[in-house]
Amino acid sequence: MNKVRFVNPQLQYQNFKTEILAKVDDVFSRGDLIMRKDLTDFEDAVAKFVGVKYAIGVNSGTDALSLAMEACGIGQGDEVITVGHTFMASISAPYHVGAKAVLIDVGADYDMNVAQIEAAITPNTKAIEPVQLNGRMCNMQAIMDIAKKHNLIVIEDAAQALGSKVKMADGTWKMAGSIGDAGCFSMYPFKVLGGFGDAGILTTNNDEIAHKVKLLRFNGESREDRKFYYHGYTALLDNLQAALLSIKFKHLPKWLERRREIANRYLNGMKDIAGLALPHYGDDDTHYDIYQNYVIRTPKRDELVAFLNTNGVETMISWDTPMYHQPVMMPNSISLPETEAICKEVISLPMFPELTDEEVDYVIAKVREFFHV
Repeated sequence: MNKVRFVNPQLQYQNFKTEILAKVDDVFSRGDLIMRKDLTDFEDAVAKFVGVKYAIGVNSGTDALSLAMEACGIGQGDEVITVGHTFMASISAPYHVGAKAVLIDVGADYDMNVAQIEAAITPNTKAIEPVQLNGRMCNMQAIMDIAKKHNLIVIEDAAQALGSKVKMADGTWKMAGSIGDAGCFSMYPFKVLGGFGDAGILTTNNDEIAHKVKLLRFNGESREDRKFYYHGYTALLDNLQAALLSIKFKHLPKWLERRREIANRYLNGMKDIAGLALPHYGDDDTHYDIYQNYVIRTPKRDELVAFLNTNGVETMISWDTPMYHQPVMMPNSISLPETEAICKEVISLPMFPELTDEEVDYVIAKVREFFHV
């Protein structure tokens, strides 16, 4: 078999090439490049999908996080509780507004260990930033209960979780990005909904947060009266990107279902392998996972990566070094045992909606061959 790609944006482009190029021509012909109807239409569609009043297009998921911090009033001397097992942007966002990230560990599902939150709260704690990693939501009911008890802001880092859901205590299902004060999504090209370049969106039900983010993303200027109310940023989602994302967005529900089909195929093909942990937790009655990444775990990770690479299977490791060991975070005395174990043991297998059953079966066969089963 030819190489099984980890992701394949080229194939997705070919599948929609005619529509994409027609839309590019349409936008360029209209000259609608900055803050036009394509952007507002896309924002409205995302807001409806997530189940919130507002969705605000920005340059990136990182911008969404940083603008959320500022719009929520987090600033100098404040502390934001988040996790050590995440991409650096989750940790950097508090620092961008003069605050500090306080890192806690994750659980076996790679999401925030809610049992550690209250011990990390100090008089300076202003917010909790749960990271909905790999397309799986955290225990948001517990997080919201703690936030309410301690009067804390909740900013969801839902960069990898567009379309994932969790059941709340009242029995209702809530989408990622609809529960906290703000939700932040990345539309980096390899996300479940990826742009042609970087892109992001912020969701909220809060009128004041939405208003401030809309101004901050455009140099602090109100488009209504042309006055500047904040020292803002150039962080607006380009109208062309929004137009192209709208084309893809129509297909997102079926793409998410395909991801779940692939995940189940992986599960059925590998669940009997001793020493291999799969990302299935037996809680489909409370979680709807969308498998942004299909993460498996084994102490033999490095050997498995080498074997799969030799046999034409592309993989990814997120991440082989804890973020708090990166130069920008040093020196520190942080020690998060689960995060450090995860960094030595996790590997992500190919996962994208165009992946064929034959390709999935080939990956399964090679994993089984490695484990001699």
